[in-house]
Amino acid sequence: MKRKFIYQEELSDKFWDIEYNGKIQKITFGKIGTNGRETIKEFESEEECKKESEKLIAQKTKKGYQEIQENEDIPRKKELSETEKADFYFWEAIDKSNKQKKSHWSEYDVDEHIENLTNYLSKFGKDRLVLFEKTLQEKLSILYTAEIAELSIILECDFKEENGIYVFDDYLSDDGFIYFRCWLLLKGKEFFEDITSDIQSFVSGKYSFNIGDCWAEGLLYVADIAYAENHENEDESEIRDAVYELNPKIHYDSMEREMNREPKGGKDLQEMYPKLVKEMCELRKK
Repeated sequence: MKRKFIYQEELSDKFWDIEYNGKIQKITFGKIGTNGRETIKEFESEEECKKESEKLIAQKTKKGYQEIQENEDIPRKKELSETEKADFYFWEAIDKSNKQKKSHWSEYDVDEHIENLTNYLSKFGKDRLVLFEKTLQEKLSILYTAEIAELSIILECDFKEENGIYVFDDYLSDDGFIYFRCWLLLKGKEFFEDITSDIQSFVSGKYSFNIGDCWAEGLLYVADIAYAENHENEDESEIRDAVYELNPKIHYDSMEREMNREPKGGKDLQEMYPKLVKEMCELRKK
Protein backbone atom coordinates (compact mmCIF):
# COMPACT_ATOMS: atom_id res chain seq x y z
CA MET A 1 0.00 0.00 0.00
CA LYS A 2 1.43 3.36 -1.05
CA ARG A 3 -0.22 6.74 -0.52
CA LYS A 4 0.89 10.31 -1.27
CA PHE A 5 -0.07 13.55 0.48
CA ILE A 6 0.76 17.24 0.10
CA TYR A 7 0.33 20.27 2.37
CA GLN A 8 0.31 23.71 0.73
CA GLU A 9 -1.40 25.93 3.30
CA GLU A 10 -0.02 29.41 4.02
CA LEU A 11 3.78 29.27 3.67
CA SER A 12 4.00 25.47 3.62
CA ASP A 13 4.73 23.53 0.42
CA LYS A 14 5.62 19.98 1.42
CA PHE A 15 4.88 16.34 0.69
CA TRP A 16 4.48 13.21 2.82
CA ASP A 17 4.47 9.75 1.24
CA ILE A 18 3.91 6.47 3.07
CA GLU A 19 4.38 2.94 1.84
CA TYR A 20 3.82 -0.16 3.94
CA ASN A 21 4.17 -3.76 2.94
CA GLY A 22 4.22 -6.66 5.35
CA LYS A 23 6.04 -5.54 8.46
CA ILE A 24 7.98 -2.70 6.75
CA GLN A 25 6.86 0.94 6.75
CA LYS A 26 8.67 3.53 4.62
CA ILE A 27 7.95 7.25 4.89
CA THR A 28 9.39 9.96 2.62
CA PHE A 29 8.77 13.60 3.44
CA GLY A 30 10.11 17.08 2.73
CA LYS A 31 9.70 20.20 0.67
CA ILE A 32 8.02 19.74 -2.70
CA GLY A 33 10.65 19.75 -5.45
CA THR A 34 13.27 17.96 -3.33
CA ASN A 35 13.96 14.28 -2.72
CA GLY A 36 13.10 14.75 0.94
CA ARG A 37 14.14 12.48 3.77
CA GLU A 38 13.35 8.80 4.20
CA THR A 39 12.61 6.74 7.29
CA ILE A 40 12.15 2.98 7.39
CA LYS A 41 10.64 1.13 10.32
CA GLU A 42 10.04 -2.56 10.90
CA PHE A 43 7.18 -3.72 13.13
CA GLU A 44 6.67 -7.00 14.93
CA SER A 45 3.71 -7.94 12.76
CA GLU A 46 1.91 -6.98 9.57
CA GLU A 47 -1.17 -6.05 11.60
CA GLU A 48 0.77 -3.62 13.77
CA CYS A 49 2.45 -2.08 10.72
CA LYS A 50 -0.90 -1.50 9.01
CA LYS A 51 -2.51 -0.12 12.19
CA GLU A 52 0.30 2.36 12.90
CA SER A 53 0.48 3.45 9.26
CA GLU A 54 -3.25 4.16 9.12
CA LYS A 55 -2.94 6.06 12.38
CA LEU A 56 -0.26 8.31 10.87
CA ILE A 57 -2.40 8.87 7.76
CA ALA A 58 -5.33 9.94 9.95
CA GLN A 59 -3.10 12.38 11.82
CA LYS A 60 -1.82 13.93 8.61
CA THR A 61 -5.27 14.36 7.09
CA LYS A 62 -6.51 15.93 10.31
CA LYS A 63 -3.71 18.49 10.03
CA GLY A 64 -4.86 19.40 6.53
CA TYR A 65 -2.76 17.20 4.26
CA GLN A 66 -4.47 16.43 0.94
CA GLU A 67 -4.11 13.05 -0.74
CA ILE A 68 -3.10 12.87 -4.40
CA GLN A 69 -2.95 9.89 -6.72
CA GLU A 70 0.30 8.14 -7.57
CA ASN A 71 0.57 9.56 -11.11
CA GLU A 72 -1.13 12.87 -10.41
CA ASP A 73 0.88 16.05 -10.96
CA ILE A 74 1.51 18.08 -7.85
CA PRO A 75 -0.22 21.47 -8.27
CA ARG A 76 1.92 24.59 -8.22
CA LYS A 77 1.52 26.38 -4.92
CA LYS A 78 0.02 29.85 -5.15
CA GLU A 79 2.50 32.48 -4.06
CA LEU A 80 1.41 34.61 -1.14
CA SER A 81 1.47 38.37 -1.43
CA GLU A 82 3.68 40.39 0.92
CA THR A 83 0.57 41.34 2.90
CA GLU A 84 -0.46 37.68 3.24
CA LYS A 85 3.04 36.74 4.38
CA ALA A 86 3.07 39.53 6.95
CA ASP A 87 -0.32 38.37 8.22
CA PHE A 88 0.95 34.80 8.54
CA TYR A 89 4.12 35.88 10.37
CA PHE A 90 2.08 38.02 12.76
CA TRP A 91 -0.37 35.31 13.82
CA GLU A 92 2.38 32.69 13.91
CA ALA A 93 4.29 34.83 16.44
CA ILE A 94 1.17 35.36 18.58
CA ASP A 95 0.37 31.64 18.54
CA LYS A 96 3.85 30.23 19.11
CA SER A 97 4.52 32.54 22.05
CA ASN A 98 1.32 31.51 23.87
CA LYS A 99 2.51 28.53 25.89
CA GLN A 100 -0.86 28.21 27.68
CA LYS A 101 -3.21 28.11 24.70
CA LYS A 102 -4.24 24.55 25.49
CA SER A 103 -4.40 25.06 29.26
CA HIS A 104 -7.24 26.19 31.51
CA TRP A 105 -7.92 29.93 31.20
CA SER A 106 -6.77 30.51 34.79
CA GLU A 107 -3.21 29.49 33.83
CA TYR A 108 -2.89 32.16 31.15
CA ASP A 109 -0.89 35.26 32.05
CA VAL A 110 -0.78 38.30 29.73
CA ASP A 111 2.66 39.41 30.86
CA GLU A 112 4.10 35.94 30.36
CA HIS A 113 2.66 35.80 26.85
CA ILE A 114 4.18 39.18 25.99
CA GLU A 115 7.55 38.18 27.43
CA ASN A 116 7.50 34.98 25.35
CA LEU A 117 6.52 37.01 22.29
CA THR A 118 9.41 39.41 22.85
CA ASN A 119 11.87 36.53 23.10
CA TYR A 120 10.43 34.94 19.95
CA LEU A 121 10.65 38.15 17.92
CA SER A 122 14.17 38.96 19.13
CA LYS A 123 15.45 36.10 16.92
CA PHE A 124 14.52 38.04 13.78
CA GLY A 125 16.01 41.03 12.00
CA LYS A 126 14.66 44.54 11.67
CA ASP A 127 12.68 43.88 8.48
CA ARG A 128 10.65 41.10 10.11
CA LEU A 129 10.03 43.24 13.21
CA VAL A 130 8.83 46.12 11.06
CA LEU A 131 6.42 43.72 9.33
CA PHE A 132 5.12 42.57 12.72
CA GLU A 133 4.64 46.12 13.99
CA LYS A 134 2.95 47.27 10.79
CA THR A 135 0.54 44.33 10.93
CA LEU A 136 -0.11 44.98 14.61
CA GLN A 137 -1.10 48.56 13.90
CA GLU A 138 -3.32 47.47 11.02
CA LYS A 139 -5.10 44.91 13.21
CA LEU A 140 -5.62 47.48 15.96
CA SER A 141 -7.08 49.81 13.36
CA ILE A 142 -9.49 47.11 12.15
CA LEU A 143 -10.66 46.67 15.76
CA TYR A 144 -11.37 50.40 16.12
CA THR A 145 -15.12 49.98 15.72
CA ALA A 146 -18.23 50.76 17.72
CA GLU A 147 -18.93 47.04 18.12
CA ILE A 148 -15.55 46.35 19.71
CA ALA A 149 -15.98 49.44 21.89
CA GLU A 150 -19.32 48.00 23.03
CA LEU A 151 -17.63 44.71 23.86
CA SER A 152 -15.15 46.64 25.99
CA ILE A 153 -18.00 48.43 27.77
CA ILE A 154 -19.75 45.14 28.53
CA LEU A 155 -16.59 43.54 29.89
CA GLU A 156 -15.07 46.49 31.72
CA CYS A 157 -17.44 49.34 32.54
CA ASP A 158 -19.58 49.70 35.65
CA PHE A 159 -23.18 48.57 35.35
CA LYS A 160 -26.33 48.25 37.45
CA GLU A 161 -29.42 46.11 37.19
CA GLU A 162 -32.81 47.80 37.03
CA ASN A 163 -35.90 45.58 36.82
CA GLY A 164 -33.97 42.84 35.05
CA ILE A 165 -32.29 45.23 32.64
CA TYR A 166 -28.53 45.82 32.78
CA VAL A 167 -27.61 49.48 32.41
CA PHE A 168 -24.00 50.30 31.53
CA ASP A 169 -21.80 53.29 32.11
CA ASP A 170 -20.39 53.82 28.62
CA TYR A 171 -17.18 55.69 29.43
CA LEU A 172 -14.02 54.39 27.73
CA SER A 173 -10.60 56.00 27.97
CA ASP A 174 -8.63 56.33 24.73
CA ASP A 175 -5.59 54.51 26.13
CA GLY A 176 -7.68 51.85 27.84
CA PHE A 177 -9.45 51.01 24.60
CA ILE A 178 -6.10 50.53 22.84
CA TYR A 179 -4.90 48.21 25.62
CA PHE A 180 -8.16 46.25 25.38
CA ARG A 181 -7.74 45.74 21.63
CA CYS A 182 -4.17 44.54 22.25
CA TRP A 183 -5.61 41.94 24.63
CA LEU A 184 -8.04 40.77 21.96
CA LEU A 185 -5.22 40.31 19.45
CA LEU A 186 -3.29 38.07 21.84
CA LYS A 187 -6.20 35.60 21.63
CA GLY A 188 -5.17 34.61 18.11
CA LYS A 189 -6.30 34.66 14.50
CA GLU A 190 -9.46 32.54 14.76
CA PHE A 191 -10.78 34.60 17.65
CA PHE A 192 -9.91 37.85 15.84
CA GLU A 193 -11.86 36.78 12.76
CA ASP A 194 -14.83 35.64 14.83
CA ILE A 195 -14.97 38.74 17.00
CA THR A 196 -14.75 41.16 14.07
CA SER A 197 -17.68 39.34 12.48
CA ASP A 198 -19.85 39.25 15.63
CA ILE A 199 -18.81 40.27 19.15
CA GLN A 200 -21.22 37.69 20.58
CA SER A 201 -18.67 35.10 19.42
CA PHE A 202 -17.12 35.89 22.78
CA VAL A 203 -19.75 33.64 24.36
CA SER A 204 -20.02 31.09 21.55
CA GLY A 205 -18.54 28.38 23.76
CA LYS A 206 -15.34 28.18 21.73
CA TYR A 207 -13.40 30.52 24.00
CA SER A 208 -12.73 30.99 27.69
CA PHE A 209 -10.79 33.92 29.12
CA ASN A 210 -10.07 35.75 32.35
CA ILE A 211 -12.21 38.85 31.88
CA GLY A 212 -10.77 40.36 35.05
CA ASP A 213 -7.59 41.25 33.17
CA CYS A 214 -8.47 42.61 29.74
CA TRP A 215 -5.54 44.91 29.00
CA ALA A 216 -2.27 44.10 27.21
CA GLU A 217 -0.46 47.43 26.93
CA GLY A 218 2.91 45.71 26.53
CA LEU A 219 1.99 44.47 23.05
CA LEU A 220 2.41 48.04 21.79
CA TYR A 221 6.14 48.02 22.56
CA VAL A 222 7.08 44.38 22.01
CA ALA A 223 8.71 44.87 18.58
CA ASP A 224 10.94 47.70 19.80
CA ILE A 225 11.94 45.80 22.93
CA ALA A 226 12.69 42.70 20.86
CA TYR A 227 14.89 44.77 18.54
CA ALA A 228 16.71 46.39 21.48
CA GLU A 229 17.74 42.98 22.82
CA ASN A 230 20.27 42.64 20.00
CA HIS A 231 20.99 46.28 19.15
CA GLU A 232 22.36 49.17 21.14
CA ASN A 233 19.80 51.60 19.82
CA GLU A 234 19.21 54.89 21.57
CA ASP A 235 15.81 55.31 19.95
CA GLU A 236 13.33 53.30 22.03
CA SER A 237 10.76 53.48 19.22
CA GLU A 238 12.95 52.68 16.23
CA ILE A 239 10.62 49.97 14.85
CA ARG A 240 7.49 52.06 15.37
CA ASP A 241 9.21 55.05 13.73
CA ALA A 242 10.18 52.87 10.75
CA VAL A 243 6.54 51.79 10.35
CA TYR A 244 5.40 55.41 10.49
CA GLU A 245 7.82 56.32 7.72
CA LEU A 246 6.48 53.47 5.59
CA ASN A 247 2.81 54.20 6.21
CA PRO A 248 2.01 57.39 8.14
CA LYS A 249 -1.70 56.89 7.46
CA ILE A 250 -2.07 53.93 9.83
CA HIS A 251 -4.02 55.18 12.85
CA TYR A 252 -5.42 53.02 15.61
CA ASP A 253 -6.38 55.62 18.21
CA SER A 254 -9.28 58.05 18.48
CA MET A 255 -7.10 61.12 17.98
CA GLU A 256 -6.76 60.60 14.24
CA ARG A 257 -9.95 58.92 13.04
CA GLU A 258 -13.66 58.34 13.57
CA MET A 259 -15.49 55.10 14.30
CA ASN A 260 -18.03 53.55 11.99
CA ARG A 261 -20.73 54.88 14.34
CA GLU A 262 -21.20 56.11 17.90
CA PRO A 263 -20.95 53.24 20.43
CA LYS A 264 -24.09 52.49 22.41
CA GLY A 265 -24.29 52.29 26.18
CA GLY A 266 -26.86 52.37 28.94
CA LYS A 267 -29.62 49.79 28.50
CA ASP A 268 -29.27 49.57 24.71
CA LEU A 269 -26.55 46.95 24.92
CA GLN A 270 -28.78 44.28 26.43
CA GLU A 271 -31.23 44.65 23.55
CA MET A 272 -28.40 44.53 20.99
CA TYR A 273 -26.42 41.66 22.52
CA PRO A 274 -28.76 39.74 24.85
CA LYS A 275 -26.69 36.56 25.23
CA LEU A 276 -23.39 38.36 25.64
CA VAL A 277 -24.72 40.85 28.19
CA LYS A 278 -26.56 38.22 30.22
CA GLU A 279 -23.58 35.85 30.46
CA MET A 280 -20.98 38.53 31.16
CA CYS A 281 -23.03 40.41 33.72
CA GLU A 282 -23.94 37.23 35.57
CA LEU A 283 -20.26 36.32 35.63
CA ARG A 284 -19.12 39.78 36.71
CA LYS A 285 -21.62 39.85 39.61
CA LYS A 286 -19.94 36.82 41.24
